[in-house]
Amino acid sequence: MSTVSQTPDAGPVRVIPLYEAPLASVFVDRDGDVWVPSGHTSSGEVLLACPQPSNPEDAGEGESFAWTLRLVEAGFGPLTARSAVSA
Repeated sequence: MSTVSQTPDAGPVRVIPLYEAPLASVFVDRDGDVWVPSGHTSSGEVLLACPQPSNPEDAGEGESFAWTLRLVEAGFGPLTARSAVSA
């Protein structure tokens, strides 16, 4: 018995770690606050910032906390991914 591949050979498939994969331009949390990418950690995780929180007391002063996508999801999720055009 022989098998036939139904996928044409397009060469090697590039596997991209999630922290390098393209992400949505912005994320919206359960309160409607918009989170934007603001950099990466030394291990490559995406850092997010919420430049205009709906509650002004959440803005704080000084340097922003290093909010990773994982921390934002845990604290303010669920998150909805959107492009910057639709935000």
